Amino acid sequence: MKFLKKNENTERYIDNIFSVVKMAKADKDGINATAGCLYDEEGKLFTYKCVEKADHELTAAQKAAYASSPAGNDDYRKAVCDFVLEGKVSNNHICVASAGGTGAIYLSVKTCLDEGDTIICPDIAWGNYKVIAAENNLRMLTYDVYDLDDMFRKIASVDSKIFLVTNSPCENPLGYAYTFEEWKRIINYLNGLHKETILLCDIAYIDYAHNEPKKYFELFNDISDDLLVVMAVSCSKAFSFYGQRLGAMIAIHNDLSFLDLYENLCSRLCRSTWSNLNNPGMHTVVKVLNEYREEYEKELSDAKDMLKRRTDIFIRQAEECGLEYYKFSDGFFVTLKMKDNKVRDEVHQKLLDSHIYTIKVNKGIRIALCSVPYAVTDGLARKIKEIM
Repeated sequence: MKFLKKNENTERYIDNIFSVVKMAKADKDGINATAGCLYDEEGKLFTYKCVEKADHELTAAQKAAYASSPAGNDDYRKAVCDFVLEGKVSNNHICVASAGGTGAIYLSVKTCLDEGDTIICPDIAWGNYKVIAAENNLRMLTYDVYDLDDMFRKIASVDSKIFLVTNSPCENPLGYAYTFEEWKRIINYLNGLHKETILLCDIAYIDYAHNEPKKYFELFNDISDDLLVVMAVSCSKAFSFYGQRLGAMIAIHNDLSFLDLYENLCSRLCRSTWSNLNNPGMHTVVKVLNEYREEYEKELSDAKDMLKRRTDIFIRQAEECGLEYYKFSDGFFVTLKMKDNKVRDEVHQKLLDSHIYTIKVNKGIRIALCSVPYAVTDGLARKIKEIM
């Protein structure tokens, strides 16, 4: 098409999530189970008091100034890296600030993959993986989240460079998490490939998981020279700071000289993409982690408990009434199991007609319990079963 690059995708872009969210917000009497944000029991967006306090304490100059570099402020990068890794990774690693977790994924895709390469993703996953792959002219293969053998078969079918995406724990939309033993299998398999491999760990929701969710990071201390581990970190989720668009990309590899080169490449890509990140947001996160850590951890614990109460009652009542859902561990979402996408579309429309707003995913319907107060969650599974 005139004026556009030759391979530009000119299909009309419609974001199904935002369109349904818009409908839900317009229906004051409806049940809004769409948003990927945590809401409190009064139905208002959950915010951390310590984050708000730290934000208010910034000077006018801190709020107005540019960040110190395209890769982010040094104190932010160190604070976030320490916060995420918790001392579990002794292997060489670098951290680059990004525009949310999405920005971290973008950095890894743009620096590691050529057009026509393959990205291997979960078959039921966050829809933006597909958009990112399409925008970068990548092939996409999908694997069954619950079947590591299927994951390994899909990896083995790719002749070129391997780029594997995992979203564990708190997988969006399934809420699934790999066990430590499953992670050992994954790392052992990737180590044994003896070919160029990038493992992208999308850990956007990890702070809301239970049962030592970061223990598997220890496995990154014993990776092959052919394996690059990249973590996509979301401060949007961790600090309920969604609109500030802050995150980080943490890269782990045996070769420190490669990481030095890689950090420079990512810095240049940051400069050419968003140029400069949210300076006041970075200052706020650093202040919270360095000055209000105890308050933050208490508020985070309360938020996790609030979320778990909702998921626990929904799952218990779903089992009681025979409402099928995908195996769940932790997280913002529970996803209803659908026979196929035709059935999914029919059920989704029935729910819309009944003023229950949810999100369609492959072979499922995502229920964002993160945004539904406990009083509404109680009885929701039975209500959905009756509608179906």
